[in-house]
Amino acid sequence: MLADRPAYVDADLELESRLQSELSRNQRPTLKRLHVDVAQGIVTLSGCVRSFYERQLAVQCCRRVPGVLHMIDAVEVA
Repeated sequence: MLADRPAYVDADLELESRLQSELSRNQRPTLKRLHVDVAQGIVTLSGCVRSFYERQLAVQCCRRVPGVLHMIDAVEVA
């Protein structure tokens, strides 16, 4: 039942949506394909990009979104 769901679950879903939107606004197509997972304000960013610069850009995009308490960078450069 949805009413039994903890409040942080809804906040995490909202934050995940805002993070995906932030990555999608970027002009680099590889950032749009990254996976974002949020658990109680802790963000795990994963996937693969083509350069270290794109990796840094993705992390910076996510860190500036309000509500991110901690970032786990699991993005690979290939």
